[in-house]
Amino acid sequence: MKALQYHGRGDIRLNDVPEPEPGPGEVKVAIAAAGICGSDIHEYRGGPIAVPMTDAHPLTGEHAPVTLGHEFAGTVVAVGEGVTDVQVGQRVAASAVVRCGTCPSCAQGLPQLCATLGFHGLSGGGGAFAAFDTFPAYLAHALPDSVSDQVGAMLEPLATGVHAVGRAGIGPGSTALILGGGPIGLMTAVAAQAAGAEQVIVSEPAAGRAKAAERVGATTVLDPRSDDVVAAVRDLTGGRGVDAAFDAAAVATSFDTALGSVRPRGTLVNVAVWEQPTPLNPTALLFTEATITGALAYTDAEFERAVEIAATGAHDLASLVSREISLDDAVTEGFDRLATDPGDDIKVLVRPS
Repeated sequence: MKALQYHGRGDIRLNDVPEPEPGPGEVKVAIAAAGICGSDIHEYRGGPIAVPMTDAHPLTGEHAPVTLGHEFAGTVVAVGEGVTDVQVGQRVAASAVVRCGTCPSCAQGLPQLCATLGFHGLSGGGGAFAAFDTFPAYLAHALPDSVSDQVGAMLEPLATGVHAVGRAGIGPGSTALILGGGPIGLMTAVAAQAAGAEQVIVSEPAAGRAKAAERVGATTVLDPRSDDVVAAVRDLTGGRGVDAAFDAAAVATSFDTALGSVRPRGTLVNVAVWEQPTPLNPTALLFTEATITGALAYTDAEFERAVEIAATGAHDLASLVSREISLDDAVTEGFDRLATDPGDDIKVLVRPS
């Protein structure tokens, strides 16, 4: 079968690979839809970041070339020895967080902080940019009939948003600023609303993405090219600032804007992958006692929460799919285009079949 594989920065190829079969504890899924993630683009444009290039990953035993694709939905077509909680014919989405299960972080229920953390579709062991994929059964999450394959392929970034919102302590009545209206930023906005946030402000310059923020329920959308975002946030919050600001943009000004927008003892959550370091003046922390933290992936419970949010149908998640392309077009119409000029693209789905 054909699989889209990462060979190095700027080098992704559609290769012939053997069709996989599930080993003990694994499931085999026929891929219905797989999303191109911002992390994939960062690997393509500025990596390698998470892809093991020369030394085999300790959990997968593989290194580049590896098959990409970690946001997906499909149907289980086979299960390996010992798998009892996933059935053939079941529609599933999958967590990407490959973990050892025994280190202190795993023991605390924090698989995304595993000492030997890997990501399915980045660290080897399979990937969803192919007709079939195999992966550990513990990554599979059942999809209700109310969640389409399109939306199922976006549950992984939604789970990331759920985790980010949890890191900030967002709850009923909270205020939030999200910098960046790409998939992660928009999913963080959805998760903030689902947690009960009263104000969800999104800063995004691209017109199409700004409209998408409105569609998923942002209370205010700002254009950082013409709006003074910090001043606008202060005005919208009665001079106080937001409870939490989420940097999902990873651009030169976003981190400072986020820090300048939070209330005293507010929280800045970095949920973006940065290809280059960004300056930080620690003195800025003295006068607000703000907390700066990161949010990486999600727990299993947070992925299940993402399934629940999607199943309500309260947010128009399917409208975030801007294009669907074939596996044959994934390099030119997917990676190349998103890496150079994404325009108003939000989520591009690859349909391997």
